[in-house]
Order: sequence, then C-alpha cells, then structure tokens
Amino acid sequence: MLAIPNSVLANLNWMSPAPLRVCTPYLLKYAHQTLCAAVTGVDHRGDFSSGGQEAAMSIRGSRIGPVEIATHKPMGCDPSTLDRATGRFVLIDPSDHHTAAEGTILETSVPIGTKCVSAADSPGAATDPQPRGITVWFTGLSGAGKTTIARAVCARLLARGIVAELLDADELRKHLNRDLGFSKEDRDENIRRIGFAAHLLTRRGVTAVVAAISPYRAVREEVRRTIGSFLEVYVNAPLSVCERRDPKGLYKQARAGIIRGFTGVDDPYEPPLSPEIQIDTDQENLEASTDRVVAAVCEFRHGQVSKPRRAAAGGASTRVGN
Repeated sequence: MLAIPNSVLANLNWMSPAPLRVCTPYLLKYAHQTLCAAVTGVDHRGDFSSGGQEAAMSIRGSRIGPVEIATHKPMGCDPSTLDRATGRFVLIDPSDHHTAAEGTILETSVPIGTKCVSAADSPGAATDPQPRGITVWFTGLSGAGKTTIARAVCARLLARGIVAELLDADELRKHLNRDLGFSKEDRDENIRRIGFAAHLLTRRGVTAVVAAISPYRAVREEVRRTIGSFLEVYVNAPLSVCERRDPKGLYKQARAGIIRGFTGVDDPYEPPLSPEIQIDTDQENLEASTDRVVAAVCEFRHGQVSKPRRAAAGGASTRVGN
C-alpha cells in the first residue's frame, strides 16, 4: 500500500447526522489553514457502530477514534497535549460546508496503517486481491473536449465492470475547492487537492478519471510523482477551435475583459512534454479517442505493464495558447 506521509493520529467528536466516510475527501481547518484531508484508517475498538462490509467505508458514532487522517500537504501541527491551538481542528463536509467533526491530534507524522486498520483491511472488507488502481488525468484547454471524453471513458469502464470515478474540476470547484480563487497559487492548490482525491481512489483500486485544465506542467508532474500509477491524456485542439466551441461562453467573456487570467487568452497553458496519450480532438472522433484510453487502462490493470508507458519526449511539445 502507498503511504501518505502527511498524516496524524486523532480522536474525532462526530457532529454530522451523516456517517463518516472513510477515504473520502473532507476539508480540515486548523489555525489559519485549510487542507484537503481524509480518514484513511480506524481503530475498530472505538466507540462507534458499523457492520459488514460497510465497516470499511462508513462509520457512525459520536466519538470516533483513534483514526488516521491523511492531508494533501504537511499540517505543521502538534499533539493537543502540547499545544491546544495547533492540536485541534475541524472537519468540514465539502458537500454542504457544514462542520462534520471536531478533532484533537494525538500523534503527528503517523505512517498510514501503523496505528489503525486501513480501510482496505477493515473487518468485513473483501478478501479478494486488491485490483490495480490508476489515475487517468485529462488535461487541455477549455473547450478541447476533456470532460466529454472523460465521461465516455468512465461510462465504458463501468460497463466493463471496472470501478471508475469521475473527478470533474468544474464540479470540485463548487464544493471541495470553492474557497480557492484563480491566482497561480490557488490554481496549483486546486490541482493538488484534486490529485489528493485521485490518490485516495487509486490506493483503493479505483480508476480515478480526472478532467481538469491543469495548465501548469510542474504541478501536474508533482501529482504524477505522488500517485505513481498515473496516465496523462493530453486533449489537444487549436485555440481557434476551442474558441469556436466555447461551450460555456468563457472565451467570449475573456476576450471582452470580463474574465481575467483565462488560460489560453491571457494566462499560459503548458502542454505535457511526453503524455502517455495525446488526443487531437479536431482530427479524432469521440469513439476512437475513448477506445484508445480504455485500452490503455485495461492494459495496465491486467498487468501487461507495471506502469503506464510515456511517449517519447517531445511527442506533444507544440504549445497551445500563449
């Protein structure tokens, strides 16, 4: 199992009527920071109730703990016995932005799985071998066709019996990342949080299908290194084609000066230098594009390759936008 080093051991005072969902992103607020976080392991001797296979993924109770909580970047905190200010936090449910729990930190820098039972190994969890998870990351300009292809790929994988989850950046902006703006720093943070959510799914054997402009190459590579099992799909179309499509009217607003810092207009898009797959949507139809991505995912999951193969350097180096 991949370990996420940014982790703590904590007790939770669960306040939400909804159960705690293991390996599901929440927002963790402490001091003056907001992080993306998830409960990745639980001590099943705690004061809560659950049953059967649901014990691995859903927990009810008022006092829950100890639990292992992973965050998308280091917290820089202390146990609550040493510093109450940095040893306490709240978990926010991103679906409604209500407080789900209050927490106290017991230990810091806890490797996942060393103190608590991981979600995959919880009582009642399936005993079949863990399937191989992978993140399929669609990147490209707005209007290039990322979300359309990602949805088609997700549907095709589900039809084949492969567990897949679509992470659409526009939807995540409304919930998990709605506190972020569009500066370069916030855009990088947006991608790191999406990458964290994709990593959680990939560790559970799910195919995480991400559709995000993700304009900056460095943070995409950072997410790749963190996840490991990562297939980058560069969805390419000339800027003129994307502007003609303009499904949300964003280019029109950017050209009129209503939107500032819009990727491809007055902010750069840095295309991948060697993606596993490049799709030129002005030349290739949806069915053919979907076929290629699904074939690559199936090849990886069936163990024919240990990790996705990358194209030769320079294979997709044509710059798009500014």
